[in-house]
Amino acid sequence: MSSPTPRGLLAVLEQRDGRRCAWTGQESDRLVPQHRQGGAGGRKNKHRPSNVVWLDSILNGRIEAEADLQAEALRRGIKISGFADPTATPIQHAVHGLVLLDDDGRWAPAPKETTPWR
Repeated sequence: MSSPTPRGLLAVLEQRDGRRCAWTGQESDRLVPQHRQGGAGGRKNKHRPSNVVWLDSILNGRIEAEADLQAEALRRGIKISGFADPTATPIQHAVHGLVLLDDDGRWAPAPKETTPWR
């Protein structure tokens, strides 16, 4: 069983993103904290602000089940490789735009050279 997202990290997410979905920008009572890096097994550093965003739980289920949405989530940086560094991988975030997330709960505009899909 996976470990629950720590309360302190949830507070950082709320401060950074409000209670808004990284994909749609919408507020919802169905938001869940979602790790950008997936994969089986545990990661000792998975619970860090650069690696977690709010996603609508229904949309998240569809991303897991539908190949076209998986591909789009990867393109947007909402989901990333288990080998990628979340602090160096840009995300097209509906609230903040094209940004890099850091582990202090901040974001900064992503330099164009870090954006592989442009």
